[in-house]
Amino acid sequence: MKISVEKSSSVVFSRYKKESDNLNLKIYGNRIVSQKEIKFLGIKFDSKLNFNILVDEIKERCNKRLNIIRILSNKKWGLNQNILGNLYKSLVGSILDYSFPCLNSFSENNIKKLQAIQNTAVRSILKLKYDTPSNIVHHEAFNKLKLLTVSNRLFELSERYVGTGLSHSIPLVVRLVKEYKEGFESR
Repeated sequence: MKISVEKSSSVVFSRYKKESDNLNLKIYGNRIVSQKEIKFLGIKFDSKLNFNILVDEIKERCNKRLNIIRILSNKKWGLNQNILGNLYKSLVGSILDYSFPCLNSFSENNIKKLQAIQNTAVRSILKLKYDTPSNIVHHEAFNKLKLLTVSNRLFELSERYVGTGLSHSIPLVVRLVKEYKEGFESR
């Protein structure tokens, strides 16, 4: 296997500005470009690992798809709430689910931005007024569409991921859980 120099780049992950941002890394004698952000498997990682750029990108992608849901939730189309809920899960929920490993590192503010996307969709699907309080929107979303809040969905996906990893004895997951337990017990 050979590493492609043209496709390679580096990022220094740090919350502070450092002199090491411009490392002189080389592969096969060729210099590797240093960047402030990098995309890996469709996920954008910024140098501060606060994921603000990723959240903005997710919001943009989701809002485009929300327009489809808004249009189809119009009475003329005659689609029921279950169909619209499934449409939301496939068009928008899939975007959120794909980035769930990073979402656990998101700030509370970024989670709220993503929750606002879901709330907008639920209001359209269930024909709720724009000023309907969020707690009522969440309650209705769960009861009528079986939608968890974004943070609860992330927790559920994480639980499933770890459970599957442990049940199949995936070494990385087993090691991470072991290290977590040891760290937790030492407190």
